[in-house]
Amino acid sequence: MTRVAYVTGEPTPYRTPHLQAIAERPGIDLHVIYAARTIQGRTWTVPSSQNATYLGGFSLPTTPILHHDYLVTPKIWPLLNRLEPDCVVVGGWSLMATQLAILWCRTHGVPYLLQSDNHLLEPRASWDRTLKQVVLPHVVPQAAGWLVPGSLALEHIEHYGARRERAVIFPLTIDVDEFARRADSFRPERDSIRRELGLAPTTVVVLQVGRLVHLKAADVLIRAVAAADAPLLLVGDGPEERRLRALAETLGASVTFTGLLENDELVRMYVAADVFVLASRRETWGVVVNEAMAAGLPLVVSDQVGAGRDLVVAGRNGEVVPADDVDALASALRDLKADPARRETYGRASKEAISDWGYEKSVDSFLELVATVTSRQ
Repeated sequence: MTRVAYVTGEPTPYRTPHLQAIAERPGIDLHVIYAARTIQGRTWTVPSSQNATYLGGFSLPTTPILHHDYLVTPKIWPLLNRLEPDCVVVGGWSLMATQLAILWCRTHGVPYLLQSDNHLLEPRASWDRTLKQVVLPHVVPQAAGWLVPGSLALEHIEHYGARRERAVIFPLTIDVDEFARRADSFRPERDSIRRELGLAPTTVVVLQVGRLVHLKAADVLIRAVAAADAPLLLVGDGPEERRLRALAETLGASVTFTGLLENDELVRMYVAADVFVLASRRETWGVVVNEAMAAGLPLVVSDQVGAGRDLVVAGRNGEVVPADDVDALASALRDLKADPARRETYGRASKEAISDWGYEKSVDSFLELVATVTSRQ
């Protein structure tokens, strides 16, 4: 039995089932260690896990460097002493829990796998880039292996010293087949769902799913749908909601604010929509892109969306536009609005492309990497 500790910030509804799939494999004793139940003020519901520990501790406030709370969690050290893992997966390097986990591994001679979702396209201040250039060469190359969600994150981790042959794709994803099945089950109800939302059956409806925060750029999307004369379903909650409602009213944009939706209520929104948009100013991946593709939707994403490199092929299943470019986004929406055949072609291509991005292959790759690094001890 190989004992693996997985140390990360907070549970998420897309990663927790993925970890459960690993835990169910024979020969693996997986224990997940979260710094807290949330470090970013999330309000979503996450499936519970029997093999999980929440460290807790007091929190230093969000900073421009981290984009999340910094929790003081010294309990990680005695917990790792008690678990005696053969390998530790470290989800990033910006929390005390992950920083101490790396130090514990070096002190005890235990290999660690470094998981990183960042990419080099992210806009960063010069001082931020300098800090990473100083710190990461002392964190990244020393790992026994690396886990990344896609090609942009792989380029990022290689930039700081990772070796491609010991890196595996560990995607931020969903149970693709199950999500597609649920979407198809709601398809006959599409017209009634739209009537509930006050949307006509033939109207071309745009959808974005995400927290209502500055980085998700819902303000850009509202300006674009106003220019394209297309109604918008905006699914999510967050501190920007009041400002976004005021913007929509000022522009005369048709925007339906649904609040946070989960499970079948969320799937129904994908079924109701015709085009999916993720206009983010910063997005390490964007699992909602996976969901939209499983639901068979054409896509428009900004060039800052990490998933765009691997999942969106311009002219095949969607379009990629510059972040913060209202005109480019509006133009892409107008083109898709006017061309039902293209929307249908893009949607079919989305569903086909995402079919290979489920859990199974990545669980196999993860276990192979763990076996490789623990056999070298």
